[in-house]
Amino acid sequence: MRKQERAVLWINKGALISSHGRDYVVLSLADVNLVLAKEVGSGEKVLLKIGDVEPPRAIKSRDAEPIVERALSTVSTADWTVAEERKRLIEPMLNRNYRRNDALGVQIANEAGVSLATIYRWVSAYRHTELVSSLLPNYAERGGKGKARLSAEVETIIARTIDTFYDVEQKNTIASTIQEIRRLCFNANLPLPAANTIRIRLGKTNGRERVKKREGDAKAHDQFDPIKGTIPDADWPLSLVQIDHTLLPVIIVDDIYRKSIRRAWITLAIDVNTRVCLGMHLSLDAPSAMSAGMCISHAILMKDKWLNRLGITSTDWPCWGTMGILHMDNAREFRGDMLKFACNEYDIDLHLRPVKKPRYGGHIERLMGTVSEGLKTLKGSTFSGPDEKGIYDAEGNACMTFSELEKWLVLFFARYHRNIHTGIGTTPLTKWREGLLGTKDKPGRGYPARRLDEESLRIHFMPFIERTVQNYGVLIDDVHYYHDVLRPWINAEHPEFEKHKRKFRFHRDPRDISTLYFFDEIAQRFFAIPYRDVSLPPASIWELREAHRKADERGIARDNEKAVFALLTEQRELEKDAAEKTKSARRAVQRLTQHELVRQQKKEDLPTVTQTAPSEFPPAIRGYDPDAVKPLDDD
Repeated sequence: MRKQERAVLWINKGALISSHGRDYVVLSLADVNLVLAKEVGSGEKVLLKIGDVEPPRAIKSRDAEPIVERALSTVSTADWTVAEERKRLIEPMLNRNYRRNDALGVQIANEAGVSLATIYRWVSAYRHTELVSSLLPNYAERGGKGKARLSAEVETIIARTIDTFYDVEQKNTIASTIQEIRRLCFNANLPLPAANTIRIRLGKTNGRERVKKREGDAKAHDQFDPIKGTIPDADWPLSLVQIDHTLLPVIIVDDIYRKSIRRAWITLAIDVNTRVCLGMHLSLDAPSAMSAGMCISHAILMKDKWLNRLGITSTDWPCWGTMGILHMDNAREFRGDMLKFACNEYDIDLHLRPVKKPRYGGHIERLMGTVSEGLKTLKGSTFSGPDEKGIYDAEGNACMTFSELEKWLVLFFARYHRNIHTGIGTTPLTKWREGLLGTKDKPGRGYPARRLDEESLRIHFMPFIERTVQNYGVLIDDVHYYHDVLRPWINAEHPEFEKHKRKFRFHRDPRDISTLYFFDEIAQRFFAIPYRDVSLPPASIWELREAHRKADERGIARDNEKAVFALLTEQRELEKDAAEKTKSARRAVQRLTQHELVRQQKKEDLPTVTQTAPSEFPPAIRGYDPDAVKPLDDD
């Protein structure tokens, strides 16, 4: 297996860093986007922008110990449980320097039943990546410590019995639950799990959900929910972030005819402690898991490259970092597996807000209201409704394009961050700075870890589909995809169930379905998987669905890819011809323009994923030889 690259960079006092080919030692955190550093060679002291800081060229610290990454799709529930338990154990050591035979380390080692050296390895692995998957059991460990000892069938019985027998209003005891699980395993001719193993499983399930199922919603609310008007766990920047969508109350125009194309959607993320807007995503497409994922990745990553792409140099947006808790509402786009798996990997505690509970999500609601209020000053504003709008002709006065609106929003948030916020008594940017750097009365939390694995992060927060790899490649929505890197995985067997084929995760951007993203376990990295028929044009999932609908009307089989994509191209031409006459056609053409920009941006954001060649693949592994690649039809 290939060793995983360094995934995060901690920038704190004493850290060794690099900038423009020179090595420095950090002396102090000068501002939210500046560090005071001393060059290693000359001793010269300089101020460095965070965006220009990179890992040191020669890493010799213990935190540089490489780890082996595993494909997340192969990780069992039991292994995730082990990784999460390890994370819980080492949590007290992550924000402090430790010494040999450190008393806290010894205490944790005794609790975990492992050596002190193992605890140090876990801390080093997690600091190196900030990924929970870095703590997954290593099956090469001597003696098998950490290896999952329960089969998938036993794990299923345990989970189901806890859900249907223990977490119920009847309040069955732990002892009776253990007895029931062992009885079911005996009847199924499966190994009986130890009583202590079952007790550990019971102790790891969500406390609030357990109280709700056993005691009722009112008891759960009294025991776990915050008092109305207060938010727990929001004592520091990035400790709690809320995210939501809204339809902006301003009509925009297309790029060509400067005529109305209705309104755009925005997804926003707010840091509850400081009230800074941590991330945003503007789109002509309706809210989806993709827009949520784009907003989250935008919040986590630094904004410098994005601002440069927009051509904005007059201001900065120095707010970024991985959040601890993420609050979302119960909309369908927030309840998918993609967000669950991605948040689990990046150690983000995902909370879905209860339905019809207004005390939750108030901060993001107020931020969206502030944005909507600011947009009322623009031409084309729809205001709060017909009564406020009156006789104002919003469509006739609309003048701002999609890209112009995006730039306006960036400048709006630059002002918002520097204006006094009545809820915190200071500006959001000042609160952010104090939370990171500290005040005379309260220490700061320091800079968050800067993620260096930007490509993987963006892909993890894209929706995925699970498919087997067949001789023809992969089939999704009646479109075939293929790349040579898939050859070793054709008809791969399921690792646990011999009679089943193994399914793999293929991430996909709905705005550009011409490419799938596949994590190859041999090369230990993501690869772009294109259409099998490379002559087909890029398209969005919405265009493909419309083409399928027209194909059904005309009696064309959906698996006739060339005919379906010919309909798609025909629809585009009709929309271009009608663009000057109808809003829906102009909006469709503008969406196509935005999706084309997405394809161009992905070449910049995912360079090593989208620019691959067979020569990069490992030769002669499981029958794969890049020098002897034959056409797929020869198999």
